[in-house]
Amino acid sequence: MSQRPIQPVSPEGMEILFIYQCPSCGRQVGLLSPTQPAMAHCDVCGGAFPIVPVDERGVQYVKLMLNNGRAAVDPDFV
Repeated sequence: MSQRPIQPVSPEGMEILFIYQCPSCGRQVGLLSPTQPAMAHCDVCGGAFPIVPVDERGVQYVKLMLNNGRAAVDPDFV
């Protein structure tokens, strides 16, 4: 029985990762589109620090322009 090769899968969605620098140790902490004021927690030093939220409309605009990730596919690959 021969197995057919698995075809590559295209993205069905996307998230935007924002990087915040821990004020205690300088570690880069990634957060998924934080649109509300919140406290971030550093995984290295354990410190907590308040973050400035991102504009939800800006995040939605980028997602819309990339068709929620589908338009970001490399056309040479497809």
